[in-house]
Amino acid sequence: MILSSIVLSCFALSAQNGATEISRTDNYSYYNDIWGYTAANGDEYAIIGTDSGTVFYDVSVPSAPSFVKFINGPNSTWRDMKTLGNYCYIVTEGGGGMQIVDLSNPNNPTLLSTWGTSLFSHAHNVAIDEGASIAYILDANPGTIVVDLSNPTSPQHIATYTGPHVHDAHIQNGKAHFAEIHDGNYRIVDVGNLPNFTTVDVVNTPGDFTHNVWVNANDTIAVTTDENDRGGLTFYDISNPANIQFLSRYDNSNARVHNAFIKGDKVYVSWYSFGFACIDFSDPLYPQQVASFDTNSQTGFNFEGAWGVYPYAQSGLIYLSDQDNGLIIIEMHDPDIYLNGASAVNAGATTTLTVSNAEPNVPWYLLAGFSNAGHTQAGTTIESGSGFIIFANGTTNSAGSASKSFRVPQAASGRAAYFEVVTLGSTIENSNLFRLSAL
Repeated sequence: MILSSIVLSCFALSAQNGATEISRTDNYSYYNDIWGYTAANGDEYAIIGTDSGTVFYDVSVPSAPSFVKFINGPNSTWRDMKTLGNYCYIVTEGGGGMQIVDLSNPNNPTLLSTWGTSLFSHAHNVAIDEGASIAYILDANPGTIVVDLSNPTSPQHIATYTGPHVHDAHIQNGKAHFAEIHDGNYRIVDVGNLPNFTTVDVVNTPGDFTHNVWVNANDTIAVTTDENDRGGLTFYDISNPANIQFLSRYDNSNARVHNAFIKGDKVYVSWYSFGFACIDFSDPLYPQQVASFDTNSQTGFNFEGAWGVYPYAQSGLIYLSDQDNGLIIIEMHDPDIYLNGASAVNAGATTTLTVSNAEPNVPWYLLAGFSNAGHTQAGTTIESGSGFIIFANGTTNSAGSASKSFRVPQAASGRAAYFEVVTLGSTIENSNLFRLSAL
């Protein structure tokens, strides 16, 4: 049907509506990772890596980021940075040593020293246990270098982890969460008594190429990324860290995933050629995409496009790094319109979905499917691909509302369906993604 093609095309575009570009700053030829810093007066700064150094931008006026300083570093495609207090720590594949940058005057970042050149020849990532003021220099030679930052300008080497190769990590509350990319494992290690490292539990991730891992604030949920075409996001219950339990997997079948960070009950993800995605895991068995933003014209399973994401700015803005397009600042916003109803209904019963906050007297289309871009939950594989059909359509009333009542089929018992509304008014608008469970 021509109508179906038009509406489904609108649905595919609607994901971009969950986020708005505030600014784009592109002054260099190539970019890699990104982080952020908030000064004592509340001014916000974005820190972005290039292939020849690190750039600091004042983003207190997010629509017009202001260049602050460029700090040279070894030439490398890979550069990673994290902040602790008033200092930024930078590592690279291009040569040994960790750069220490003083941000106490953030409008004049100062390179104080390069530490550790005698300890490691290169490093891929740096992770910081903020509660313990300890840095983990990752994917280094000869292993993971653990450094006490109690004196932030004079780090002390306190341990070296020489277990399976650790590509990236998140450390908090005495536990190190390691992404072992070449072994394809997510490992939890007790680091409460350094220099001792005691494995608590380990699991193989679905894509067998565990690129990064992040944990929520209360140590109950972890998310991993597998950086290959079999990868995606995987959610685990780690409330008992000695017994990691698979919960669900969320994948985008069109691109490789890169890095994921948890804030609250959402995961903020850089997804290479797909761009940025925000996944709501308030129900970790059924993660749902709530926003996305494509940073690049690239498509397919390549390593081009969105490299990094920083979701922790106090303003709520999100900083993205795109390898070709530089620093992109976006703002997430609520859905334009709202779709509501009972979240669980007995099979055979009648339920009603309601649309609100839409434009008055415009066409609406209710889309339905058994998949949210394809994901696997514990014990069940749901259809991959979007699989949405036009379930109903009509015209909103003069108040911008509409409704659809229907009987839930008996055969749907034990399954879940996803619904979204698209309206075609002065602009294309889309609702929140609504999940209905049939009991």
